[in-house]
Amino acid sequence: MSIPSLLAVVIAGAMTLPAANLADEAKEILARRCLACHSPQLKTAGLDLSSRESALRVLKPDASLLIARVTSGQMPPSKPLPPAEQDTLRQWVQAGAPWSGGDIAPRRAGPDWWALQPLRDVREPGIDHWVHAKLAANGLQPAPPAGRRTLIRRVTFDLTGLPPTPEEIAAFLADTRADAYERLIDRLLASPRYGEQWARHWLDVARYSESEGFERDWLRDRVWPYRDYVIRSFNQDKPYSQFIREQIAGDVIEPATHDGLIATSLLTMGPYDAVGLTSAVPRERAQVRADQLEELVGVVSQTFLGLTVNCARCHDHKFDPIPQRDYYRLRAVFDGVWQPVVGEELKADGKLLLTPGDRTARETLVNEIAARVRNLEAKLGEMDRAARPARAGKRPLAQWTFDTDARDDFGGLHATGPAFELHDGRLQPVTLTTSPLAFDLREKTIEAWIFAKTAPDKGATLVRIRNRSGFRGAAYDAIRYAGGKNKQWENASTVNFRTEDMAAPPEDTPAGGRLHIAIAFAADGGIAMYRNGLPYGKPYRPDAGVSHGRLQTYLKGDAVVELTSANGLELEEVRIHGEALSAGEIAGSFAAGVVNAPPAEGEERTRLARELDEARKELANVAEPAKVFAADIQPSEPARLLIRGDVNQPGDVVAPGAPSCIKNLPGDLHLPADAPDAERRRAFAAWLTNPANPLPARVMVNRIWHYHFGAGLVDSPNDFGFNGGEPSHPELLDWLATGFLRTGGSIKSLHKLILLSDTYQQSSRFDSAAAAKDAGARLLWRFPPQRLPGEAVRDAMLAASGLLNPAMYGPSFRPFEIVKNSGSYHSYEPVDSAAPELQRRTIYRMNVNSGGNPMLDALDCPLPSMKTPKRSATTTSLQALSLMNNPFVDRMAKALAARLMPEPARVAHAYWLVLGREPRPEELASAAALIDKAGPEAFCWALFNSSEFLYVQ
Repeated sequence: MSIPSLLAVVIAGAMTLPAANLADEAKEILARRCLACHSPQLKTAGLDLSSRESALRVLKPDASLLIARVTSGQMPPSKPLPPAEQDTLRQWVQAGAPWSGGDIAPRRAGPDWWALQPLRDVREPGIDHWVHAKLAANGLQPAPPAGRRTLIRRVTFDLTGLPPTPEEIAAFLADTRADAYERLIDRLLASPRYGEQWARHWLDVARYSESEGFERDWLRDRVWPYRDYVIRSFNQDKPYSQFIREQIAGDVIEPATHDGLIATSLLTMGPYDAVGLTSAVPRERAQVRADQLEELVGVVSQTFLGLTVNCARCHDHKFDPIPQRDYYRLRAVFDGVWQPVVGEELKADGKLLLTPGDRTARETLVNEIAARVRNLEAKLGEMDRAARPARAGKRPLAQWTFDTDARDDFGGLHATGPAFELHDGRLQPVTLTTSPLAFDLREKTIEAWIFAKTAPDKGATLVRIRNRSGFRGAAYDAIRYAGGKNKQWENASTVNFRTEDMAAPPEDTPAGGRLHIAIAFAADGGIAMYRNGLPYGKPYRPDAGVSHGRLQTYLKGDAVVELTSANGLELEEVRIHGEALSAGEIAGSFAAGVVNAPPAEGEERTRLARELDEARKELANVAEPAKVFAADIQPSEPARLLIRGDVNQPGDVVAPGAPSCIKNLPGDLHLPADAPDAERRRAFAAWLTNPANPLPARVMVNRIWHYHFGAGLVDSPNDFGFNGGEPSHPELLDWLATGFLRTGGSIKSLHKLILLSDTYQQSSRFDSAAAAKDAGARLLWRFPPQRLPGEAVRDAMLAASGLLNPAMYGPSFRPFEIVKNSGSYHSYEPVDSAAPELQRRTIYRMNVNSGGNPMLDALDCPLPSMKTPKRSATTTSLQALSLMNNPFVDRMAKALAARLMPEPARVAHAYWLVLGREPRPEELASAAALIDKAGPEAFCWALFNSSEFLYVQ
């Protein structure tokens, strides 16, 4: 009988339903995995699976289609059903879709969900009490204690990510004191390598990424201070509440510190769609920004609360008691947070690492020296200008002649910047910036005399006028030499909306040649360009339908002019006019030539020039502030709820707030909708670290437990909601969390508590009877063996070979070559090198999205831009092939072979270095045979490829 025929019989009530347990199992799967979308309220695709009548009405014609969708993995779209559940549904349909009892009640968490309840002050004695009680209730026994050699290897990798040295193993085995193991833990927690290991875990959660992702994937050169901040925080055992506050609002919490400024990098390290955020279509920009903020809300809520608040962007959360309004209230907390813009052109890849005190002290010093420089420049300038002949032609608004300084001859747009040099009336390679305009400038002409020191080849932007404020990259126009294959002059404009190919012949300026470039911007939006007094290319009018294509107004008090001499192209004279000069006027300006003149002579001038030179050097020696890729705060409008998450359907204004589902805490931060960014984030950080908030402590102790045992008490470290499930040992979780709070959030104390337990110290002995009841050892009847993460595999090879560079902190090393593709997109080709810089620990590797390492990728190192609270631990043939053939492994095997002592001790020494133990007699014999046949490098290679090296028992 066909499936439709069976269903027809069932619907007609003409046959008895098959086994009730099959109906119950199918209903359980439908409730858990399908009703989130196929409920009476949503009826996605018209399908309601909550009742017998509605389910069978749809299943009658489409039963085979439903099973096909499920077995193909298309449904559920978020996570395909496991094979056993697919088989249950298939049998259920084949049996006629029997139905027992009433309608299916939607399965979701309510306000009484366990994770939302206050912490219970559990007083029972310790970890082992709860673990052993759970084992006894399930008829299980803990494994016997692990041997001391196994234990030191386990705990050393666990706390430092590196293997114990043979000397450390020998010392521990010889230590007969009762507290020898506790002393070992204390030593490892005090090691600076501890911070490197546990920072790596945190960076997985923080989606630490040193490139922006998406099409361009440009580097973020200044993210590494956040990595160092996390390492320092773990090594200092920084209280966890302080660690949270700094990452949410460290830049606005008093007292201001460098750590607080750096910590806000957490808010900025998500992917950055630079192309989308500069789209000419406002709705596209708004959509990209909305996606960016959802990612940020997801990181904050999952990292610190274990709640997937970001799932409520388009509707109330389907599984947890989080209304859509709460999503937008939390999003409003971070509406002012932007990522610093990176890029080769903008040069704005970070915030200055200055506290208010730093800034005041530096400004006082710089202003005092700069005032002396300006005074000396003015005296010299007046002295030299008095001897200068009068200039022919129209008087410009501003003019820089670079004879003795970079002052404006006609106004107050004096240019300053790094220490600069002038040779023969030309500005040497540097970029100077003027003071802000004292007038609005719309219609205009930019002209420059340029000396080609070498035949131009590389591109350069020489004179740029720009607004400093604006939407993620303010408006600008500039004289630019395109260089490369397109050797021509052009107007460089905001994201090229006013830039056009001039269709001019390739530039052929010889070395030592002088040329005059002018660009006139007319009131009607037309742009005309001139070279050496003659029209250059054809005049054109950009698209006025695009806001950035129209004639731009450069604003009083905001706009500045940037003057740049490149290595091959040096500025001799620059002028800005407040009108679009005619072709005849520009020809006359070219004919008049430059106006700078040799400096005046005399003792007074010589003395002033010497003082000016000394003052400029003093100014240049003021250290430039460091930069960091941290939160860039921009003004924001009051936030609005978006109906169905659609940027085209704004709803009511919402005030900044926190999730309202957490009991005994105010769900509202009581902030007005227009509260400034600093107030929003300070208030949220205080709410988050309120001791009465049960989630941050629960989530963090579960993370620590997860990394020690390979699985958390809650198996989903980032989701304590309905889909994350319930804890295996709920009383133990709360006992750990309350103890964690009593220690002031000391993570090192939490480590020690866990590591001193019998549960942690038991062996990994396999018990088939126990495995039949608890295959994954979630009840901890043994210590679960764990494969080393990819970083630890690489670092352990470096340590064993003697090549590990122990240098800590500072800029990341780059094990790749940058490939610039068309459209300025970047990709990264991995390289292997013996350079000492590339032998540092893997945590110091520059972590770019499209520049993975084949060996590390095979060993399940995650994509940097993705939150990874729980790494995969796969076993694949690709891993074996990578460890066999990767050039890094070959190089480590050669280095280890070179390090070994002469026979017969070298085999034993290699075992101690790589596996942490003495070789057995049969291993000595087989190793000797292999060395005789293939050499010591093959033997060392085999050790690095052994399962014993890759796994911790």
